[in-house]
Amino acid sequence: MLIQQKQAIFPLVNAGESATGNVELNSVNMANYDHAAFFIHFGSTAIATGTSLVVTMESATSDAGDTADVTFHYSLNSASSAALSSAMTYSADATSSALTLSSAGDYAGHVLIVQVDGDELRSTSLGKVYNWLQVDIDNVTAGVMDAWAILSNPRYAAASMPIAV
Repeated sequence: MLIQQKQAIFPLVNAGESATGNVELNSVNMANYDHAAFFIHFGSTAIATGTSLVVTMESATSDAGDTADVTFHYSLNSASSAALSSAMTYSADATSSALTLSSAGDYAGHVLIVQVDGDELRSTSLGKVYNWLQVDIDNVTAGVMDAWAILSNPRYAAASMPIAV
């Protein structure tokens, strides 16, 4: 089975996105998936030098919504370059609803993985799940970044995974 038959994989920003101010990654729809993983690569240009980045995940019933903050899992790799042997070494899994990356200039070249399971999403009082997710990164002063989403554990079998953006 091919990877695209089991997972939806797509970018959340343009390659080498120039980031200033508060960054909102593209929204993704979890309606057909049970797990979302977001890979955020902070470019070699320092982001938020001298301040702290704040990473949050929001969910809503539509892609334009911003209804409820979600507690997410996260892990940060310890290398600042993919060429280093420690590029695949990540911190232990932790959870947060507002992750603060202090001295964020130190994160240039690092990858942050942010994840959430479908059963961890908030529901409305009528029982409808907030299927749309969006990762926000606040306090960005200047820099470049790349971000990708991998949605996995599809709820329905398909030869090609349904659109989730």
